[in-house]
Amino acid sequence: MSRIAYLAVLSENPDSLAGFYVKYFGFTELGRTADGDVTLSDGGFNVTLFRNRPDLGKPRMELGLHHIGIAVDSIDDAVARYLEHYQRGTVIAESGELSRGEVRIHDPECNPVTLSEHNFGIASGPPRVPRIAHIALNALDPEAVEDFYMQMFGYPELWAAHGDRPYGGHRP
Repeated sequence: MSRIAYLAVLSENPDSLAGFYVKYFGFTELGRTADGDVTLSDGGFNVTLFRNRPDLGKPRMELGLHHIGIAVDSIDDAVARYLEHYQRGTVIAESGELSRGEVRIHDPECNPVTLSEHNFGIASGPPRVPRIAHIALNALDPEAVEDFYMQMFGYPELWAAHGDRPYGGHRP
């Protein structure tokens, strides 16, 4: 079974942002890098606040949510599914350290998705409150992105029973 377990955020000041989440939401600090990145947890998610800097070497460097990470049972199975559905897809090895997964792939809109068999360093346990309970992705082609997450990770569409999407969007 797979689940979103990691959020990567680009910030001009990760230390200050981390202080906010620790003070107001009870997040726990898991670690820091010499480059100024801070990794936190709400008990269910690893949230890494990357300091925005050129040496990150990412094609997109907008501040805010940069990418998500998905904990999977098998990297090999997930990569095989990815390459079966997206023959031109790129698989990039990552370090697997606290602020990284083991492999990075991309969704149909080229958003990075990091995969980990190690739950991004988060121990299993009952959810605590407050915690992250909702993530929304902005997509130019919502159906293509939806199909990606359904095919790759088996995620269901929550609004399928309603026929219409919230906020005025409609399925063709």
